[in-house]
Amino acid sequence: MGNALDNNEANLLKNIAHCSNRLAFQNFESDSIIPHGTLLDILFNSETHKLFCFCDSDLFLFKPIIKSPNQLLNGSDIFSSGGRIENDNQAQYAGFRGGATTISPDGNIPLAMSFFAVYKRDSLRTIMQKYKVGFEQYRSQLQIPAAVLKYINSQQLSFEMFDTGKLLSVLYHKEGLQNKYASFKNMVHLGGMSGRYLQHLDLQKVQVVSDDCLKQDNLENQHNFHIRSDYEVALKRLYGKYFYLYLNYLIGKSQNPVLKVDSNQINFTINELKTQIELIFETAKNNSDLRKILQLIKEEIDE
Repeated sequence: MGNALDNNEANLLKNIAHCSNRLAFQNFESDSIIPHGTLLDILFNSETHKLFCFCDSDLFLFKPIIKSPNQLLNGSDIFSSGGRIENDNQAQYAGFRGGATTISPDGNIPLAMSFFAVYKRDSLRTIMQKYKVGFEQYRSQLQIPAAVLKYINSQQLSFEMFDTGKLLSVLYHKEGLQNKYASFKNMVHLGGMSGRYLQHLDLQKVQVVSDDCLKQDNLENQHNFHIRSDYEVALKRLYGKYFYLYLNYLIGKSQNPVLKVDSNQINFTINELKTQIELIFETAKNNSDLRKILQLIKEEIDE
């Protein structure tokens, strides 16, 4: 999917999609980035398949998912996955703000992630049409239909905002529909790698990635659910910056970044992920479709 890309980026992705019959490219032209939820609504209404599936472009899968979409659902109406690399894998994240939360603050409502998801079309269409709600972010009570707001208030749900797809999850719960979450051992989500602040980095200079910005402040609520902390937000940016630079280095577009962090855990996480990425990168050179893609990227850099 292309979202507010310039012509060169759009043409590159279109040409990459032509390299394999497993790929297709659809471009959405805009002067500014279309919000994630709005784009999901557009896509849902442009398709007819009995399942509506999507995933982020910054997910790394190091081994195939063996189960089919229907097997992942296993009778549920939603399946989602894709927790972020900076999060505590042993913790359950709560709240309506943030894509990585899987439970409401009171622990009563399962919430779908917006990174990797499978929805049954019929259930999703029914909820959307009945309540006039979509995947969008809802930042104000004025955005929420009156009947939906009445239900939210009746359940005493306090919210700063409903992030992408979270209000849909609340309404799935109201209707008694099933919402399933599971993690994949070999899936890594580098959410910070897509930050627009990275576009200003000088790729021709050696960039140093340090942990100066990190401050430990993990938080929990009264139900012992984890609340996303400033530390994790900063750690997301650290991982994102490093791997944004490192992936550009692998394709010959930037200098190799220098890592300067004291934490053994962060060093271990980065080095382990680097090893996995390097293995995939080398393996790609032996696949005819992927060799074509690497050649297209090289030609784009050389122009």
